[in-house]
Amino acid sequence: MMRYRIRARAEQAISLMCEPGFFRDLTTWPTFSITSFLAVSRLAGWGLRPRTVIDVGANIGQFAVSAAKCFPDALVHSYEPVPECYVQLKQICAKIKNVETHPLALGETDGELQFNVNSHPHSSSALPLSEVHKKAFPFAKEVGKIVVKVRTLDQEYSNKTLLSPVLLKLDVQGYEANVLTGAKNLLARIDYILIEMSFESLYLGETSFRDMLGLLNG
Repeated sequence: MMRYRIRARAEQAISLMCEPGFFRDLTTWPTFSITSFLAVSRLAGWGLRPRTVIDVGANIGQFAVSAAKCFPDALVHSYEPVPECYVQLKQICAKIKNVETHPLALGETDGELQFNVNSHPHSSSALPLSEVHKKAFPFAKEVGKIVVKVRTLDQEYSNKTLLSPVLLKLDVQGYEANVLTGAKNLLARIDYILIEMSFESLYLGETSFRDMLGLLNG
C-alpha cells in the first residue's frame, strides 16, 4: 500500500510538472493551489471558456486566482463567509481586475447561518464534522462558531446579467445540496457545474454522492 501511494504521488507530480505554464504560474500568481490549478487548466484543456465564474466557497482565493488567470475574459464572483479567510481573499484578489469578492455564505434561504470554524480553514463548514472526518483528518478540529450572512444564489443573481457560458464551482464542505436548493431558477442559466465531493460523508447531514447525482438530474 505504501509503495502504491508513493508511486501515485510521483506520477501526480510528474503530470503536474508537464502541465503548460505550471512553473510560471507557481512563481507569479499571488496564491497557488495545485488542485485548483489542475482543475482549471484541465477545464481549459477540454475547451471550456466560461465568461462568468461563480466561485462558492472561495477560502483565500485559490480557485478564484486560477480561474481569473486561465480564463482572462471571465468575470469571477468569489464568495467566502469566514471573516479571516475573506480578508485574505480580498487582499489577494485586489489587483486582479476580473475578480469580485463577496463576504457571504450561500444556502437555501436568505438570512443568517451558524458556521463551524475549524483549525484547518479548508474544513470550516455550516455542518458539524462526522466521525469519519475526525478519524481521517485528526488535525482538523472545530474551534468555534460564528454567525454569517447567507443568501440564495437565486436572490443574489435575480437582477444581474451573467455572460454565458457560466461556470458554477461549489466547494462548501458538505453544504452543496443546500446551495443548489437555493439556485433552482439560476440553474437554467448555468452551463457547467464543478462540485468537490467525497464518497464518504465527512459532515453530519451531508448529501451523498449518489443523492447529489439525483438532485442534479432533477
